Amino acid sequence: MPTFRNILTSLRNSKVLENYSYMTALQIASALIGLVIYPIVIRRLGAEQYGLYAFTLSIVLYFQIVIDGGFSFPAVKAVSQNRDNPQRLSEIFSTVFIAKSVLFVLMGLLATLILFCVPMLKTHGLLFGIIFLQNGIDILFPQWYFQGMKQMKVPTIINLICRIIQIPLVIWLIHNENDVIIYAGIVSGTMLVGAIYAIIYTLTHGIRFCKPASSQLVSLFKDGIPFFLTDLAGNVKERVLTNLIGVYLGMREVAIYDLATKVVQIPRLFTQSINKALFPEIVVKATKERVQKVLHYERWIGIMMSIAVIAVGYWVIWILGGKDMLDAYPLAAILSLSIYTWLVVGAYLQFVFIPSGHYALVTWNQVIALISCLGICIPWLYIGGGVYAIVIALTLSGFVEMAFCHILSKKKELL
Repeated sequence: MPTFRNILTSLRNSKVLENYSYMTALQIASALIGLVIYPIVIRRLGAEQYGLYAFTLSIVLYFQIVIDGGFSFPAVKAVSQNRDNPQRLSEIFSTVFIAKSVLFVLMGLLATLILFCVPMLKTHGLLFGIIFLQNGIDILFPQWYFQGMKQMKVPTIINLICRIIQIPLVIWLIHNENDVIIYAGIVSGTMLVGAIYAIIYTLTHGIRFCKPASSQLVSLFKDGIPFFLTDLAGNVKERVLTNLIGVYLGMREVAIYDLATKVVQIPRLFTQSINKALFPEIVVKATKERVQKVLHYERWIGIMMSIAVIAVGYWVIWILGGKDMLDAYPLAAILSLSIYTWLVVGAYLQFVFIPSGHYALVTWNQVIALISCLGICIPWLYIGGGVYAIVIALTLSGFVEMAFCHILSKKKELL
């Protein structure tokens, strides 16, 4: 059995290790900065106001899914295949930028209409608007382009600087629960500055805006539909759970759930960059043997990360949120099992279904996960299952996804 070192050695010339290193460094650094900021924010804003911020963010992210349009994977693939064609790269860049900009305007109009129709959102309209600006950042910051070009050093440095700037601003400006809007402004503002710099950098390093043909826009939307539906189903599954907690259980419970998910996301920082770094390489040179090796090692990595959360999660929560937030530990312990399923399912989607052109399976995987999650969660929540109904349903849906991927891969002889 070849070792993981053999796999990495075979990929060395493709700069996969370099991209993985930069993406992982960014995730780790962002997490460390987040660990510094979070205790300050949760103690000064309080669980209720922080829960309100997390609840509002979860609603805004629905619009972000639409604005992204599912374009990222097709764009990364196109950039990866045209790295030495400046004209084609400019066409790809311009097409994605225009498509996202049009969707941003449309979603902005829809968000304004919803804001005036939903009393709760109208009450917190300024907070909603400031957080909504983060959707514009996704347009200006073309991380998909850097990923396809295997130049992750640039976005890593930009993102890291923006995150560091947040620390003194939070310490200086956040004092009590009335400062939740200021906190939202700090997060959105620093990210916006980084995004502006990123697009300026891109435009001064070979990319030129051009008017894409209408056929290119149509093709982009067509290619993005399966990934849009996948993102929609996957994100709705997670975001609607936050919304259900906020509506039925309260904002404090949103904060508890949010902390539990943050603890689970910490070990993900060491794993989520693996598939992203490997994708540009494997998408053009996918083989069954290579994918099987990756799946084998990612299974073991997922198991080890889940065990790590269970072992040290209690103390991490105590340090971050204090004793008043320790209710998040059992939730984090349950959610830790999702690290394993998330990593394995991600490998199936990116290295098996996408390279083989089975985009519909990617979408159906997320649809089935959403249906199974809500099918377990909503009845249980209705009879008083509380937040445990949410986390158990979310975890079980991950195993449903994994079973779906495994069965379909064998049935279609993809592995």
